[in-house]
Amino acid sequence: MIERETWEEVIADYLELRVDYVPRQVEVKLPLSRALTIVGPRRAGKTYFLFQLWDELDDERRKSLYVNFEDPRLIGATSNDLMEMLRVYYSLVELPRNEKLTFLLDEVQAVEGWERFVRYLLDRGHRVILTGSSSRLLSKEIATVLRGRSVTLNLYPFSLHEVLKLKIGNELPSLEVRGKVLGVLRECLEWGLYPEVVLQPELRRELLREILDVTIYRDIVERWRVDNIKALRFLFRLLARSSHTSVTKLHSTMKSLGIAVGKPTLANYIEYLNDALVLFPLRAHVKSEKKRELLGFKPYFVDNGLLGVLGVTDRGRLFENLVFTELLKAGLEPNEELFFYVTESKREVDFIIPGEELIQVTWKLSPGNEGRELSPLIEASAETGIERLTVVTWEGRKTLEIGGKIVQVVPLDKWVKEKRVTSPLSSRSQTL
Repeated sequence: MIERETWEEVIADYLELRVDYVPRQVEVKLPLSRALTIVGPRRAGKTYFLFQLWDELDDERRKSLYVNFEDPRLIGATSNDLMEMLRVYYSLVELPRNEKLTFLLDEVQAVEGWERFVRYLLDRGHRVILTGSSSRLLSKEIATVLRGRSVTLNLYPFSLHEVLKLKIGNELPSLEVRGKVLGVLRECLEWGLYPEVVLQPELRRELLREILDVTIYRDIVERWRVDNIKALRFLFRLLARSSHTSVTKLHSTMKSLGIAVGKPTLANYIEYLNDALVLFPLRAHVKSEKKRELLGFKPYFVDNGLLGVLGVTDRGRLFENLVFTELLKAGLEPNEELFFYVTESKREVDFIIPGEELIQVTWKLSPGNEGRELSPLIEASAETGIERLTVVTWEGRKTLEIGGKIVQVVPLDKWVKEKRVTSPLSSRSQTL
């Protein structure tokens, strides 16, 4: 039980709390009669985003309350303690009971019976914003626990646009500025976009190792009680180095190296990594479920920094992963709105947004690889009827006409600035 005096101290502390943060360029619409659940991988900046929302909604802290339930003073709190928190809050701020308030509850899954309290607040017309991620309850499961009483907002590490705005600002275009832009993009390519890594580059290697070892492995091992940690770690490294694979291939490789693990177990490990929003196994866009399984998947990671700390240096692999994460942050849901595509002649297009766009990613488009990169696009366009064809490169911009099709070749920095994604299934790009 949390004593009243403790709640008075905690609430008073949080009402006075001010935190420096980098504003995220994420648009949010707070739903009526539903909680907003902020979902994302560990260390993506969910807590700091809560502070941003708090300032935008009530910068004077008159009708809102933020509480982090990982506060050591709140260990062992239950839903009864939450009701006491509410009573103490009303007594401290002297608000009428019918006043509509906003509650920002960070790491709320640490409290036993929290969902009953949230429903209580919603039933009385209050606004509720939640975050959570732990080995006990993944943040995306919070929405499930609330049984239709929440709307989800996905928050990932910084986007390239956010980092460029932070590092470059609104400087006028020039050759010098373009050089700075490419320098920032190269750092993002190699070190990723976790907020801590971007803001503390002198500690980035240590931070990434901590994110990988302490956060990812610990959460997965604890949550699903993984006992074959050697196989999990090796699987993670195999996935980092694979551009296209399948459970069967992964199992065969591990078996040949003397690592004993069954195919069902490997499939489970991949699902665990996906549930933690660390790994995204991208599937082919085909109608047949059987064919989709036979075509395997392309493993993408939520941040390039994880690939780097796992020893991946191949710039083609890093570049394609970076483009994937930008599509992810634009609101596209993998395997619902975003896939890869295999033509009838077995040639591959890196990404397809069904009905919208075909995207090929290559470091440089040259006479030596132009046919290999462009032919699948033209063939896929004929098969799907999609006319918007894009090749994302590191540098070099031009428009090509091939077989009656127009292909836009766009360098990464311009693509980041110009890309427009229509995400019909997503409600994540809305206005606060």
